[in-house]
Amino acid sequence: MTHRHLTAARIALSGTGVAAALVLTACGGGPAATDTTGAASVAARPDSGTAYPAQVTNCGRTVRVEKAPERIVSFFPSNTELLLRLGLKDRIAGQTWVNQSPPKAAYADDYRKVTVLAPGEIGREALLAARPDFILADGEYQFDGKKLPTIAELAKLGVPVYIDSAFCPKATGTATLAATTTDLTALGTLLDARPAARHATAETRERLSAVDKALAGRPATTAAMVQIVDRQLYALAGGLYSDIVRRAGGRDVLDDAVPQGSNFAPLSVEALAKRNPDVLIYHFTGAADRAASERWLRTHLAATSAVRGNRLIAVPAADFSELRAVDGTVTLARSLHPDAF
Repeated sequence: MTHRHLTAARIALSGTGVAAALVLTACGGGPAATDTTGAASVAARPDSGTAYPAQVTNCGRTVRVEKAPERIVSFFPSNTELLLRLGLKDRIAGQTWVNQSPPKAAYADDYRKVTVLAPGEIGREALLAARPDFILADGEYQFDGKKLPTIAELAKLGVPVYIDSAFCPKATGTATLAATTTDLTALGTLLDARPAARHATAETRERLSAVDKALAGRPATTAAMVQIVDRQLYALAGGLYSDIVRRAGGRDVLDDAVPQGSNFAPLSVEALAKRNPDVLIYHFTGAADRAASERWLRTHLAATSAVRGNRLIAVPAADFSELRAVDGTVTLARSLHPDAF
C-alpha cells in the first residue's frame, strides 16, 4: 500500500509499502484505457454541462457513469470536503475514515451532517448497505476482494470507484500538486459539477501562484516529514509529500529514504538524526495523537536542529490530498518562511 496516512491496520496491509498495480476490468465493460502516469484523463464534453454517459480514465481504468451519481460514498475527510466544495452535500450517502482528521472550519457544519458509515475502515456489508452509486476513495489498497469487493467487482454491481489520482499505484512516487486540478476536472465531469470544479481549479492555481511569488529567490529550508505509528517512526517522502515540501519552500531530506514508487517507509531514529533537518513536520490524526507524537519526537530527537530550535510543525493527516493539499502547502509555507507573508 502506497499511501499518505498511516494506521497499524494500513501498515499491515501494505506489505513492503509498495502497492502492486492491479489489472482490472474497466467499468462499463470496455477495455481499460492506458494511463502511464496514473492521472485521470477526461473525455471531451460540452462546456454547457456534462453529457451522460460520462467517463474518465483514472489509475489506468475507465470510470464511467450513466447518469449523475446520487449516492456518493467518500473515503477520507479530504474527499468529503472536496465533494462539499463541489456543492454536492445532498448527494453524499456517507463517509469513512473520519478518525483521521477533524474537518476544516469552512466545511465543519456540512461535514458533520454527512452520515458516518465507519469511523475508520469499513466492511463489505456496511458499504453495500449504504447503496452507493459512486465511491470517491483515497487509494486502491482497501478494495482487495476480502474486507471490501475489488474495484472490478464493484463496477459489475454498478458502483464506479474513483481514486485520488496522486495515490494511483503508478503515480504515488511521482505525483505533484497538479493531481488536485486533475481530480477537480474529472469529478466535475462525472458528478455534473463543472462550474464549481472550474472555480475551485482557478482558486487553487491562484493560491499556489501566490506562494510561488512570495518564496521566489528564498533559500530552501531543510525539512523532514514523518509520522509515528505504534512507536515506529516513518518517513513520508516522494510524490505529493515531497512536492508539497518543495512548493512550501523546503528541501525534503528524506527523498531518498523511501523505496522508488512509494511515499513512506520505516525510518530509524539514528538515520533521521544523521540528516539533521532544520524542521520536523509530523502528521497527526487527533489531539491525543498530536501530543503523543510531539513528545516522542522531542524525546528521541532532542539533539537535532529542529528540536533544539523548537521547529516542529504539526499537520493533520488529511492536509495532504485533494484541496487540503493546497491548504497544507500554504500553511507549511507560512510556517517555514513566516517573514515572506
